[in-house]
Amino acid sequence: MSNQDNKTAQQQIKVRYSETTALYASQFIVNTSADDVTINFSSGPLSDPATGETMLPVHTRIAMTRAGAQRLQAVLARILSPGAEKKESIPTQAQAKIPDIEQ
Repeated sequence: MSNQDNKTAQQQIKVRYSETTALYASQFIVNTSADDVTINFSSGPLSDPATGETMLPVHTRIAMTRAGAQRLQAVLARILSPGAEKKESIPTQAQAKIPDIEQ
């Protein structure tokens, strides 16, 4: 690896959250095309008392390239593999530093 490649690999990236709240999702719907993957997240099904219909309200949609979805799959597989400790599966230097926020 050249010196330039080494500098790129060790680049520090700061993460800035424009939104710090998190929405719980127990259900998801995945839509795919030849170019991308879209994941629709929902907290769960709701029943409409007026009509009796069950709906799945989607609160968040995330679209990514297929390569991005494959990277996400690899990270999730690593974190969820049997015996893996959640924080130790991802190197500390690669983990986002989330500030403590008083509410």
